[in-house]
Amino acid sequence: MKTKFLIPVLLLCSSALSAESISLKITNPNKSELKNAPVVVQLDKYSSSIPTKRRSELAVLVNGKQISSQLDDLNRDGVPDELVFLLDLKAGQTQSVTLKTIPANQHDSFPTEVYADMISKPKGGKMEFVKEMSSTKNDMYSKMHHHGVAFESALIAYRIYFDNKSTVDVYGKKKQQLELSTTEWYPTDKHAAAGYGDDVLRVFNAVGVGTVKGWDGTKATHIDKFDKRTQRIVATGKLRTVVEIEVEGWQYEGKRINMTVRYILYARHRDGIAEVRASEDITNLSTGVMTIAGGPTMSDKKGLVGSWGTDYPVTDTVKYEKQTCGLGVYVPQPYARKQVVEGLNNLILMPYHKGEVLRFYFTAAARKEEKDPYTSDKQFFAYLKKWKTALEPIQVK
Repeated sequence: MKTKFLIPVLLLCSSALSAESISLKITNPNKSELKNAPVVVQLDKYSSSIPTKRRSELAVLVNGKQISSQLDDLNRDGVPDELVFLLDLKAGQTQSVTLKTIPANQHDSFPTEVYADMISKPKGGKMEFVKEMSSTKNDMYSKMHHHGVAFESALIAYRIYFDNKSTVDVYGKKKQQLELSTTEWYPTDKHAAAGYGDDVLRVFNAVGVGTVKGWDGTKATHIDKFDKRTQRIVATGKLRTVVEIEVEGWQYEGKRINMTVRYILYARHRDGIAEVRASEDITNLSTGVMTIAGGPTMSDKKGLVGSWGTDYPVTDTVKYEKQTCGLGVYVPQPYARKQVVEGLNNLILMPYHKGEVLRFYFTAAARKEEKDPYTSDKQFFAYLKKWKTALEPIQVK
């Protein structure tokens, strides 16, 4: 009797744990070969094939072999909604990929290749790692260690000031490695001697690289009139970091606007993606790169701007040496409406239409990099022109 009872139970368990899988075709629409191209799978499109409750078990197989992947819950409802992985693809190539549910304890192990953190620095209190912070005032700059959210790949690191400027700043590296959990943006002399990187850009009140600002007709403007401002880490894992800068009740162009700028950085990349979403139409947003100590700049008048230069990264010019770096931003059509130079800023003016996602791209490099460094403005600007031609998102079918 016991044997007859156990057989159907075992069959039921086996059926419940059977693998679910789907086959996808991944295509590179660019005219250039891509290395480590980000592939994003919107899981809601495949709910009939992969039940929601089994998304956490998904693995990615290429030619039958598992590769590194990451599941993210970007809308923060407790269910993964995007699966991401990286592929090498020749120009126009289509690659077959299988998504398959595998018990978590049977997944292959892959390294963590990105990192993000926010560190609260309360007055008189202990520093604390947090995922989200908000304020109704412009008072968070000094309350946050390294002044706002920071994120990195092995090639580069960025931070975003938690203040009216909301400027994106750059941390350059000598070696290709994750560093922020060790240096927390401020390397000691011991760190420097061991080959760690550090801040390479003094942003002043300028646009830095890829900062989103307003435009009053003559100059870029800070986001300084608002009801509430938030920074948060939405996702971080093995392959990408996703952070958001959100402002509620921004008083701009005669409206009260809620706007979120999402910054995404993938493993093995120095370039990132910025996505703008807002509650209202906006006639004039601006982004771009700053001029570095009077150094050379470039523009192709079709959405690409760049700069190169050498300057002290901080006001202490005794302890710290000058640093050389390059900055680049590309805004695709139809959003790149006009390019203007204003003060230190080399800007692209952009319209935003309610309900859309305004997507643009940013990148940076430090001269100090030991592996394949960019050593001149000519070399870096050539990289920007080539980089621009290979940013069409990968197609998933």
